Amino acid sequence: MPNHPFGAIDSPAEVAETGLMDRGYSDSFGAKISRQALAELRAKGFTRRFSENDQLFMEHDCSGSVFLVESGLVKVYVTAGNGKELILGIYGRGELLCELSAMDRRPRSASGRGRASGTVTEIPGTEFRAFIGRHPAAMQHVLRTVQIRLHRADQERLSYLSDGVRIRVVRKLLNWADQYGRQRVGGVAIAGFSRRDLAQSVAASEKTIDDILSALTAEGTVATDKKWFLLRDVEGLRKSTED
Repeated sequence: MPNHPFGAIDSPAEVAETGLMDRGYSDSFGAKISRQALAELRAKGFTRRFSENDQLFMEHDCSGSVFLVESGLVKVYVTAGNGKELILGIYGRGELLCELSAMDRRPRSASGRGRASGTVTEIPGTEFRAFIGRHPAAMQHVLRTVQIRLHRADQERLSYLSDGVRIRVVRKLLNWADQYGRQRVGGVAIAGFSRRDLAQSVAASEKTIDDILSALTAEGTVATDKKWFLLRDVEGLRKSTED
């Protein structure tokens, strides 16, 4: 077994006993494939814990492994020549990462780092390719995952050209709420995301993000705390992006 830069190595069965592993968020890869296929995929890899800021994989890395997020959050990002990071997505339970580079056997196009402590199952590329060869339905869900992410990337690029930063911020908060939010008294709460995450996700400065959040707070539509947002008026915020 190779040496790994973070976390302890656990078997899928051991981690399952903690209650952390399930099929994932409703729109995730893990929730779409059958339980039997998911159990088979997990058995082909090894599961390990990671902490916030642990590096899981690097851009241009030639390793062909695929990662299935079991718990916690993983930030996927690219780094510009000046060292600035642009977040491509923050992914949680049931999400599949690095599947495209594993399928076409090319270097990774982005880096991944722990955003909130959790666990991932790492599946060698050869095992993953064999798995999707045996399970055409799983292959369809992999392709659907890639399609959704490419569509989202296209929409975000268009938004950079046509929308102001405030609209991009509101849309990103709504996206996080749809994926990871929990209904609480007074609105939908999003935990584990920082203002810096928000800035890096919409290609804006942290100062600009602070100004926009202050305005939204004054309007009574959003409340904030450290790594926490509360959307008090989800429908009102959604309508504001459509005007």
